[in-house]
Amino acid sequence: MIRKPEALKNKLHLMKMNLASLIGIREGMQVFDVGCGQGTFTACIAKLVGETGKVVAVDITDEYLKEMNENLDKHNVKHLVKFVKADAAELSVILVSQSFDAAVSYRLIEELTQPQKLSKIIAEMAKSIRRNGTVALIELSTKTRNIAQENLIRLHRDIGDDYFPATKEILQHMKNVGLTKVHVKTVETKIWYSSTVFLKGAGGQDEIWTEFKEKIMEELWPSVKQHGMKYPPINIFLGKKP
Repeated sequence: MIRKPEALKNKLHLMKMNLASLIGIREGMQVFDVGCGQGTFTACIAKLVGETGKVVAVDITDEYLKEMNENLDKHNVKHLVKFVKADAAELSVILVSQSFDAAVSYRLIEELTQPQKLSKIIAEMAKSIRRNGTVALIELSTKTRNIAQENLIRLHRDIGDDYFPATKEILQHMKNVGLTKVHVKTVETKIWYSSTVFLKGAGGQDEIWTEFKEKIMEELWPSVKQHGMKYPPINIFLGKKP
């Protein structure tokens, strides 16, 4: 079990580097990162594409831009990334079609406040990539194996009111927009951290949000205190543009 905040941050970074590799991000690629948020996954993509590659990172808000730039600077990849403020469901307005090798997102779906836009977002991602390009959506699996994993899902689903559609629903959306070789790859994370680390807010997206703190302490804390928090398996939804 991880007992120091910095150790958790390092583990999460390594996990995201591994996920970026698994979806096929390689040196020299042009990659489109949708819903970049604080840029922790963006930094991993940029690290892999290197000096001969390029990353365009999009988010509907620029409220995390400062944190994103700090993360990019930390990994010396800021010069490889261009940030664009835009709605993920309206990407065609800002992008030239078929200009990227891959369009990716990391935990974008769970953050959607308008779930009905999911199909449109995937369609826009598909438009942005070249023939034989990849669309990859990375999301937490709700198929938990123990209480510590269920604690993390409860934090997001039950307290944060995040959106977790069924696996088959996401796959169907991908097929509906014309992607082929659509499938899901499940990856174990083995990231389990203590209640102390959780309280210190060191879990990235899993920190205690101010507006939910009272509810978290009342409904979730007793279980976290006893079992800690553990990342569930990660689902990688993959599809190719024919």
